[in-house]
Amino acid sequence: MPTTTIATSAGPITVEATEPLPGLHLYEVPATVSTSSTYRWILALHDGQALAAFRSEHDAAGAVDSITGFADWTQPSAAITTELGASGMKTLTALLTSAGGQHPNT
Repeated sequence: MPTTTIATSAGPITVEATEPLPGLHLYEVPATVSTSSTYRWILALHDGQALAAFRSEHDAAGAVDSITGFADWTQPSAAITTELGASGMKTLTALLTSAGGQHPNT
């Protein structure tokens, strides 16, 4: 099972993640982090770049379904951003939002 290290005000925390598609990680933020947030599930790239936060694992899984084949998620995040360009990134954001996601740092 892959792991992801997240930055917190108390320092880095490593959490277990699943890999619903090659290159994408899905993990739950520990209950001790951002305790008031209801968006506990993070969909991120394998190199750590968070794509969106979700209220449930189910919502995050739905987002994965909506972006399957949208990009080669095994590439570094900078390469994905370059490949998609501004228009593609806007479309990606819209797909994640329509699946219930929000900006991961909100």
